[in-house]
This record gives sequence, structure tokens and C-alpha cells, in this order.
Amino acid sequence: MAELSELGLTLARELHGRALAAETTVEADKLALAFQRVSRGVRQTFALELKIERARREIEREDARAAEAAEPEPREEVDPALAEARACTQDRKRRVRGALHRLIWDEAEGDEEEFEVLDYDLETRLGEAARRADFLDLPIETLIRQIKSDMGLVGELRLTACEAPAAFADRSADLAYDAGPPDTG
Repeated sequence: MAELSELGLTLARELHGRALAAETTVEADKLALAFQRVSRGVRQTFALELKIERARREIEREDARAAEAAEPEPREEVDPALAEARACTQDRKRRVRGALHRLIWDEAEGDEEEFEVLDYDLETRLGEAARRADFLDLPIETLIRQIKSDMGLVGELRLTACEAPAAFADRSADLAYDAGPPDTG
């Protein structure tokens, strides 16, 4: 590819010189047209070389990312009690989030941007609450009502006294807590 572009560049230079030295306009026009075609070919060759080089670099970056992702990260030993506390914290946050999402949606009145702002506020407050020493000890209803009040959410919470069945563990927040009657329209 490099040799081809070098030959084209040499030919373009020669045609350029001959076109400038042409004695007739017909000869100059023919040489200028030939120069234009050869120089276009040279530009395309350079562009192709650049495109190939960019593709090669991108492949190298992708290979490096894939190699990095394939390397197993060293695993730290985790204290089982700590792992259980983290799991309980995540479960409690999920349940509170599920209980308040419908109220947040009602507050946002269908405005997705407003919903995102309120949802971010909820996540921030959940993070702060999770750092409290009594986060896992407080009754879930108390925690939900505190965050609802702190956020200034209106609407009636209907809290049930039971947990969702284990088969619906990933949806328990939606099943165990309801902010009001289902929408019928």
C-alpha cells in the first residue's frame, strides 16, 4: 500500500510538471485531467491507509479490553456475617424503593424527568438511611413512612403485614406494598 501511494505521488508530481510545461492548451488539459485522476487515487490511497490504521488501533484496544475483562479479579475473602448484612441491607432498600415508587410516579404525574429526579432523591435518602446503625432494626413501615415524609410525598400507603411469597422474591416490593388502588384506565 505504501509503495502504491509512493508511485502515485511520483506520477502526480511528473504530470503536474508536464502540465505546467505543456505547449498547447489541449495537451495541458489532457495532462491536467490525468493529474487530477492520479492525485485523486493518491488521496484515496492515503485515506485507505489511515482507515486501516484506525481499524488496527481499534482492534488492539478491543483486544486489550477483552484481555483485561478475561483476567479474573483476585477474590477477597468476605466475612459471612458481613455478606449477610449487605444482603439484608439491599433487600430492605429494595422493599422501601418498591413501596415508594408508585407514590413517586403519582407525584411526578407521568413526567419521566420529574420521576427520575424523585427517584434519584429516593436513592440518595436510601443510601443515607442504610448508613444508620438502626437501619436493619427499624420496622420497615417506619422506615418507609420516614422517607415518604422526608421527601414530602403525598398519597396513601397501603402496607401489608406479610412478606411476598418466596417465588416472587424479586418482585416482593411491588407485591407487598401498594400505594393505592390499581389504575383502571
